[in-house]
Amino acid sequence: MKKLMSTVDVTSVNGAYRFYQYRDSNALPQIELYKIEGEKEITISNVLGEVKKLNDEFKFQIEYAPKNRKSTLNTREFTEKFISLYRER
Repeated sequence: MKKLMSTVDVTSVNGAYRFYQYRDSNALPQIELYKIEGEKEITISNVLGEVKKLNDEFKFQIEYAPKNRKSTLNTREFTEKFISLYRER
């Protein structure tokens, strides 16, 4: 069962986004991403791709494939880093 941890609203040049972070059995929060258009939330199916675009726009320089790791960051890791940096700015 998942439990809502937090909601993060991000304003971008491409519009407004809303991240929902849920606690589930994984160590990192489960992420759901929606684009807000008017009063509607439209589901973003490619969360990683959209967060990569937001990372480039905000110039956070989060590396998707860090050199000190064998594998790339997964969606939860990458999004968690993005949200942390967004909250700090």
